[in-house]
Amino acid sequence: MSRWRLIVAVIALACGIAAQGAAESRRGELRGAWMGEGYGRDWPAIMNSLADKGFNACFPNFSVGNMALYPSEVLEVVPGAEPGRDELAEAAKAARAHGIELHVWRINWALWRTPPELLDELDAAGRLQRNSSGQRGRDDPHVKVDWLCPSHPENRKLEKEAMLELVRRYDVAGIHFDYMRFPGGAYCFCDHCREQFQKDSGINVEHWPEDVLEGGPHVQEWRAWRRDLQTSLVAEISEAARKMKPGIFVSLAAWPDLHDAYEAVGQEWPLWVRAGALDFVCPMDYTVNREEVSQRVRAQLRETRGAVPLYAGLGAFMMDSADTLIEQVKAAREAGADGFVAFAYGSGDLAEWLPDLRATVTAADPAPMPHRGPPARFDFGGAAVARPAGQERVIAGEQLEVEFAVGQAAAPRPGAEADAGAAQAAGLLRRTTETRSPVTTYGETPELIPAFGEERRISGRIVVETPSGLTLLPLGTFGSDSRVERTVRFLAPEGAFRIAVYGETQAGGSAPQGFVVRSPLLTGVPKDELEAMAAHEELTRFCAQAGKQLEVGGLAHLDVIVQVDATGPGGGRWWLRLSGGRSESGEGSVENADLTVTLSAKDLLSAARGELSPRQLWDRGLVRASGDQELLRELGTALGF
Repeated sequence: MSRWRLIVAVIALACGIAAQGAAESRRGELRGAWMGEGYGRDWPAIMNSLADKGFNACFPNFSVGNMALYPSEVLEVVPGAEPGRDELAEAAKAARAHGIELHVWRINWALWRTPPELLDELDAAGRLQRNSSGQRGRDDPHVKVDWLCPSHPENRKLEKEAMLELVRRYDVAGIHFDYMRFPGGAYCFCDHCREQFQKDSGINVEHWPEDVLEGGPHVQEWRAWRRDLQTSLVAEISEAARKMKPGIFVSLAAWPDLHDAYEAVGQEWPLWVRAGALDFVCPMDYTVNREEVSQRVRAQLRETRGAVPLYAGLGAFMMDSADTLIEQVKAAREAGADGFVAFAYGSGDLAEWLPDLRATVTAADPAPMPHRGPPARFDFGGAAVARPAGQERVIAGEQLEVEFAVGQAAAPRPGAEADAGAAQAAGLLRRTTETRSPVTTYGETPELIPAFGEERRISGRIVVETPSGLTLLPLGTFGSDSRVERTVRFLAPEGAFRIAVYGETQAGGSAPQGFVVRSPLLTGVPKDELEAMAAHEELTRFCAQAGKQLEVGGLAHLDVIVQVDATGPGGGRWWLRLSGGRSESGEGSVENADLTVTLSAKDLLSAARGELSPRQLWDRGLVRASGDQELLRELGTALGF
């Protein structure tokens, strides 16, 4: 057992808590459930059921496309509502009574509930998306439903008004985007998108849609334009909602695969986080595999970098038992998520599994909500901050210096309204995390202003904790008016950890409000391992570029694969393929390589840095080669040895 793991065990025993028990449940997280649309529900009973089983948030669907399941003044109303009954108002009232946050879930763009005659009207007006073959969504077997085109001004107006109506008319905690994206990479290629893209980009597309498809001359500009259609509207709605109701929370059911989100469905949600448009995100990490949940959450947290809380979306509908869901809740916590949202209450077995969750992962009081915390800033320095080891890694056992400020907000962005005061600024970007390289987050250092518009006492404690919330090391307490700024120093532990600030704010004679804010995740790695990891990453980048040196005349006739094996710390295996004067490369082993080159990672790194030439490596006997010797001579001539 390592020294730090021993310390963790001692602390747990001293508190009378077994380490396993501490991992079962924790405080300072969101526990929520999505709910599908429908009528005739007993909302007090639903909210009581959730609260009684340790949940504190509900995400019911009351709005989809151009249809509403409440008496909307903006959208058509889905038939079936009981005359005179407003179930959204009932849900909001019941949620408040039971201490449940209600975040109204809206399905954007997709027209699931729209009657055929209304679909035909929208189609005739040119407001529906078309794929690259000219099909509507209903005619596409992969999509099956029509979607509104996000470039059409009437559709954009409808989306904005539909979201803001929820804010204006109902006492809800937040609004929740979903489907704020495209059905896939094949959308949208309608006539309006063509005209608007050419107008916005200044590009004349001669061959439509071939010139903006994969391999076309304007594909990158096209994809960027598609992404901006979603990004700009989210920013516009978010800003308007916060002006309309300060303190409203704006969130997203996010596409889980970051590459596909960016390239295919046009949902660049990490940018929405960086821009301050979202207060939290719920990536839809639907899988039955525990390890997949961990991998996805870790990748997503590398994008959010602690700027807003991340609540893992768990696909309970896919699972066959409460035990599977319980394990996924634990996996999400261990990976660093600040909570979870399960899909879905009212369908599948989630409601029946709640007692099992209450006995394990939702046993503790979940308060306070991470997204309700005041703005905070974390700066990392000291000997533990290694260069160039990557954003999230520090040297275990070395001193880490953390400067933190709680109760401050970023100043309004350039161009913001002149009367945008501190409270509004805090709403636009509730938490900023700024660090010194290489442990970096987003943006430039903001001008900081007090977050509270009135005198407010703030107090609390700062700790080092595991991703799942187990305290590793207490770092002290604080108390101050309006805001607090402190510097703490400690030896960085081994493994994943972060800094957490738990506290209370109190204004005048009002009741104290609890909060928690957490830094981005860090990982403490022993110095020798960290150096090896940094070397490996540097070699991976080098091998990815190495083939460009060989794209020279005389080698175009080759169609070969070269395996590079680097031994020792930082080493690994990479391959390079030369074909027709072009190259591609990757990490790992290949079968039947034409040539295998072996050398130490240290020597390969020297070559990568230009400290040793290929000729020097060869002359000093630092390289061994097996396989096609004629190929070796050709490559040697090309490389100058």
